Amino acid sequence: MDFARNVLDTPVPRVYSWNSQAKSHPVGAEFIIMDKVEGVPLSQIWGTMKLPQKLQVLLALTRLQKQWLSVSFSHYGSLYYTGDMPPPSGNYYVKDGKTVRDSEFAIGPATGRDWVDAARSVLDVEKGPWTSLTQYLQAVGTREMEAIQSLKPPKQTALFCGPKLYRPDTEKKITALAWYRQVVDALIPKDAAITNPCLWHNDLHDDNVFVDPHNPEKITGIIDWQSCHISPLFNQNPDPAFLDWNFLEPETLDLAPRPKLSGLSPEERSAAVHEYTIQNVFIGWRKLMLAKNPDLYRVVEFRKTAAYGLIFLAQRMFEYGEAHFQSLLVDLKDTWADLPAVSNDMPFPFDFSEEDIERIKLDSDGAVAGTELVAEVKERLGDLWPDKGFIEHERYDDCKSALHAVKGQILEQLTETDEEKAEYERYWPFE
Repeated sequence: MDFARNVLDTPVPRVYSWNSQAKSHPVGAEFIIMDKVEGVPLSQIWGTMKLPQKLQVLLALTRLQKQWLSVSFSHYGSLYYTGDMPPPSGNYYVKDGKTVRDSEFAIGPATGRDWVDAARSVLDVEKGPWTSLTQYLQAVGTREMEAIQSLKPPKQTALFCGPKLYRPDTEKKITALAWYRQVVDALIPKDAAITNPCLWHNDLHDDNVFVDPHNPEKITGIIDWQSCHISPLFNQNPDPAFLDWNFLEPETLDLAPRPKLSGLSPEERSAAVHEYTIQNVFIGWRKLMLAKNPDLYRVVEFRKTAAYGLIFLAQRMFEYGEAHFQSLLVDLKDTWADLPAVSNDMPFPFDFSEEDIERIKLDSDGAVAGTELVAEVKERLGDLWPDKGFIEHERYDDCKSALHAVKGQILEQLTETDEEKAEYERYWPFE
């Protein structure tokens, strides 16, 4: 937060005191004392803002991201004070082309969410810092392999699992990671602008962004920095979550046409206008990004590739992803020679049999069906969907009741025997 406020010129609360060691402090607890952010959460007024005001908020955020892009680091990892973490050899950051070597900040072991979620924090694995992107990505594979082999697999909400869908498989996860290690060097893009180590805020939802209620175009503060880390730019989220984009990646930056409202009911009109607004605000955001922060837009382009898909899935292999990963890798054979890091004489390193391909396709189809079922349930529950497994206290009973009803419908739709029903019960994540 100190670095974000004073180096990245970002409105962040000033921290006055903190303690991370409960046992060694008279208070007997961890704590942090900081300024209260001025303004109100964007969630309170985004829905009532006019389109020009929304575009001004996006323009202000574009300026902030430009400041984040102006700084890169010597290592991948997380940020510390030098008094708490001796800096590694060659520790520095670069701002606007100028190298800063003897600062109060040091780059140390990674503390990003993917290094601590689902009990990963207890793993005895290398956590950096790393000067090489290859070392960093290989360490991710090692971390996921260790998690798969030593931790209890978590229930997750990315896809529903069971008979007629996909069942998580430890051996397939291990195989996928072994394949990942063989191809990871070929997946790394050559564009240094999107591989540079950058510090970023990846969770810009509408309760983390504060604005001036009398001048809502002005961002007064950004909170929730605890999991921010120094990662290759292509691993950072280019889009703010408050845009509520749940559609496919747009193929062009053309604005969506006005919806035809004649013959629609009032509810259907409202839904059509709402969807039209969300689509064009998002396209407007991407147009601003392309114009103001083209390096960040190149991240958007890279994220459309199979190479990024494989890197992304490998980072969460412990929880999910092996079916999609293996399917993507089979398809990669057709575009292998087009990867920037692949030389003309470098053959595709795998020889899949027809039987392998058929099995991988069936697994992928089952996983896709599981994710589509989650999307269907999420849409049906609306605001009652427990994002990340959490729901507000006052809506807990309604959420629990809605999930119970949906679960009954899924079991009736997909199960034929008591054994199948028991298996779906075992995989059901909301208990």
